[in-house]
Amino acid sequence: MKAAGLITAAGRSRRMGAFKPLLPIDGLPMIARTADIFLQAGIPDLFVVIGKNGEQVMEALAGRNVRFLWNNAYETTEMFASIQLGLDAVRREGGYDGAFLLPGDMPAVPSEVLLLLMETLEQSDYDAVFPSSGTRRLHPPLVSARRFDSLIAYSGADGLRGAFREMESGIGYVLTNEAGCGIDVDTPEDYERVLKHLGAQESGAKSL
Repeated sequence: MKAAGLITAAGRSRRMGAFKPLLPIDGLPMIARTADIFLQAGIPDLFVVIGKNGEQVMEALAGRNVRFLWNNAYETTEMFASIQLGLDAVRREGGYDGAFLLPGDMPAVPSEVLLLLMETLEQSDYDAVFPSSGTRRLHPPLVSARRFDSLIAYSGADGLRGAFREMESGIGYVLTNEAGCGIDVDTPEDYERVLKHLGAQESGAKSL
């Protein structure tokens, strides 16, 4: 199947106290590490929704095949507005069987998980597939193209959570114990946690 990667990076990083997409991780801005998850999985088509410091995010992603989308209302809207903006662009571009929804502050998702999600969606009738720990949903969900319209049009309560509630019976899961699927960087403590997690992964890979 052909999937697009939709990354939201339009937020204000209020709890962090610094602009999250540009925080360094092993010599790269966080947003570049997040984008490269898709490239490592063989998913070259990226749609990135930007707002605050958008020009700097564009510079951080130079050289990658990215369609940048401006959320000019980023100061007054929630992340779901950026998701709807991005999904509309993916839909208008056409040719995609699905789209991953990944916040730009999740740089530790293993690319192998993306491949498992695509395989599961391709071989099923699910409307969306999530990684799961067995007790909770993780990131990123992969949404079938046939549900783009309903997500874009949704205006009910609870944003994306509410939209997914309406398709609950069509949601499937891929079990994983990958901690990176549950680490989003909202606070300085989260940032230290993701640095330690990625550092331990890289040290383990070098020792093999």
